[in-house]
Amino acid sequence: MVDIHSHILPGLDDGAESLEEALVMARLAVSSGIRHMAATSHGNYYDYTLEEYRESFEKLQSELTREKIPLKLYSGMEIFLDDDAAFMVQRKELLSLNHTDYLLVEFPFEESEGNVLRRIRLLQEAGWRIVLAHPERYIFVQKDPELAYYLAGQGCVLQINGGSVLGYFGSRCQDMALQLMDDGIAGVIASDAHDTEYRSPDMNRLMGFLDRNFDPMEVKLWISENPSRILKGMPVLDLIDRNTEEEKGKWK
Repeated sequence: MVDIHSHILPGLDDGAESLEEALVMARLAVSSGIRHMAATSHGNYYDYTLEEYRESFEKLQSELTREKIPLKLYSGMEIFLDDDAAFMVQRKELLSLNHTDYLLVEFPFEESEGNVLRRIRLLQEAGWRIVLAHPERYIFVQKDPELAYYLAGQGCVLQINGGSVLGYFGSRCQDMALQLMDDGIAGVIASDAHDTEYRSPDMNRLMGFLDRNFDPMEVKLWISENPSRILKGMPVLDLIDRNTEEEKGKWK
């Protein structure tokens, strides 16, 4: 399992508060099947430097190795997409996912549709591919779900939070997440883990829900194939793409 959205690095944002908590989060992730995780601290919403990010990243990965916790970390940030973000990306002040051309971005929950479209278009025109974090949680998507369908059609990867699927953020978020999944436009499911209890990287309950309610082909696409492709800088697949490749014998 591959998780492309987590706040596991300690002391940088509102995620893990200490190295000890980060290690517990890592053990929870591994116990539920995650072996690869992007450490996507909030990039331009908290006051830390790139050097501090790299130090925290390297220290945690070193501790994971020392503790023999089989979790590989990948660099990245969750970028708050305001008017300054595109310039910060251009100046390399913010990190893409594993040094690829994929950016994990988020918006204020009540952002205007015009700002959403304009800011995403600006990054796409500069050659970036967009992974939109938790679209099901945005008020502007809940009010106008067609915006999510439009963004997916424009090449944005829609990343659903596992907690939303299970109803942890309320029924509106859950209904929106399931609608995007049922309609085949959700590209990835990730933990968006922040701690060891309320927003944990433990995916066991989520996997039980997915196994009971969705086809194994869909589940594998959301939690393994597409997130892996993103970290490799490869195009993601939708279910039509997967069926085509399966017919050609390319899937294992």
